[in-house]
Amino acid sequence: DESGAEYFTLRVRDLAEGRDLDDTVEATSGDTAWTADGEAFFYIRVDDAHRPSKVFLHRLGTPSSEDSLVYEETDPGFFVGLGKTLSGRFVVISVHDHQTSEVHLIEAADPTSPPRLVAPRVTAEEYDVEHGGDRLFILTNHGGAEDFRVVTAPVAAPGRENWQPWVDHVAGRLILSQSLLAHHHVRLERVEGLPRIVVRRLADGDEHAI
Repeated sequence: DESGAEYFTLRVRDLAEGRDLDDTVEATSGDTAWTADGEAFFYIRVDDAHRPSKVFLHRLGTPSSEDSLVYEETDPGFFVGLGKTLSGRFVVISVHDHQTSEVHLIEAADPTSPPRLVAPRVTAEEYDVEHGGDRLFILTNHGGAEDFRVVTAPVAAPGRENWQPWVDHVAGRLILSQSLLAHHHVRLERVEGLPRIVVRRLADGDEHAI
């Protein structure tokens, strides 16, 4: 962003050769997520109201005018974010306002596949997704969990009807975020105003706080 208007231009640099490619994408939010083969990336365009609203797929070596629209949020009250699970398997499209969220997933190895909805948005319910093995780990306030809890669901069937408890809700213990490693689930939480990190082993649920 060279003007301060928060419309970001995306450019690509070949790190091995230290040169910039011809690929340029204008008027983006700055969020990106690469495909598994590194030959394309997803990005978000902002609308005239500066709302991040559309996700596109850009293939290296092609003009941005040929980029394909992957997802569009038509509700003007919602914003679109873009990321990737730590496993690298999924590109994450997050749709949210200040109290409601919804997540769509795309296989990074199959970027032209349509986004898959995890669970439809419900007013005043939030959730965030990480991936490990054949499960999704979902941080949510669903079910009256005001201070949030973590549930799991099969990758193949991630809807709310299949959510199973992983970290229970405890009033006064606010779970802020989560990460998924190869053998551990890690959460950041706040208790009595103080933050701590809790590491939980996936194999047996044994956990310790840092």
